[in-house]
Amino acid sequence: MSGSKPMVSIGMPTYNGERFIRQSLDSLLANDYHNFELIISDNASTDATADICLEYLAKDKRIQYYRNDTNRGAIFNFNRVFDLCHGKYCMFAADHDLWHPSFISHCVSILESQPDVVLVYPRTMLIDSSGSPLGLMTDQIDTRGEKPIARFRHIIWELGWCNMVYGVIRREALAQTGRFRCWAWDNVLLAELSLVGSYAQIPDPLFYRRENRPREDREMKIKRVLFDLNPATAAETSIKSLPRELELAHLEIVARAPISLVDKVRLWYSVKLRFGTMPRQLRCLRRIGKILRRIAVIFLPARLRRRIRSVFPVLRRLST
Repeated sequence: MSGSKPMVSIGMPTYNGERFIRQSLDSLLANDYHNFELIISDNASTDATADICLEYLAKDKRIQYYRNDTNRGAIFNFNRVFDLCHGKYCMFAADHDLWHPSFISHCVSILESQPDVVLVYPRTMLIDSSGSPLGLMTDQIDTRGEKPIARFRHIIWELGWCNMVYGVIRREALAQTGRFRCWAWDNVLLAELSLVGSYAQIPDPLFYRRENRPREDREMKIKRVLFDLNPATAAETSIKSLPRELELAHLEIVARAPISLVDKVRLWYSVKLRFGTMPRQLRCLRRIGKILRRIAVIFLPARLRRRIRSVFPVLRRLST
């Protein structure tokens, strides 16, 4: 990098990643885009992770290695690698995933040519522990051309897998968000970032997400994720409180968003509806309105259709 700031900062939070971290580091270093820094933050691993990282640190000047004194959880570690970034663009890399050699160059090319785009990510191929493909993942969200409210709704309603959080992001756009702060941090971050700019998807599968854990039931997975995010508070967190926490995080985003009051009301309604806390009567009215409109389109003349639609003017305005 000859003393200048790198264009891309790659942040790799890790904890006990000895099984796959060599493969992940080799994959990143094999990218055909070279103007990057790779920042590793080790959450006090107890296995050979530190030795492996120090080995790579000695081989490549683009690598920086930091080690925390204790395991402070993934939320702290993701925020730490972002704070250490210097690049115009940043990306996060798990210590077990793999990337096509053209991953970074493809993403940077779109970001450089389309200033309204804040995040670029490719299709994702799911792989097993040996690296064999298991199938193309279904997420296909591209919000270019949409207005901020539409982008936000697109994310909260259509986001299934959060693979896009491992794309390449404009650093200045990410700095405008609350970053990593709560349960389901990736969902919350992607919703908030959608109000800053558009997301672009590359149709080719250039990201290989590894299925690195055995199958878990829902409760076991939630408990494991809570511990991974913050070991200090995991035991005190009630699983029943998590949906409400997720809703409040989205409402906080809406309250802080630089949009009009009318648009905030519309997004408040969308969040309430999406996360299941909308009063039952309003949810029923909305469903009835949808059913009546569908019937009207098929069977009724235009004048009568207009009269039926007018029965639900408030709900119709809020949902557009």
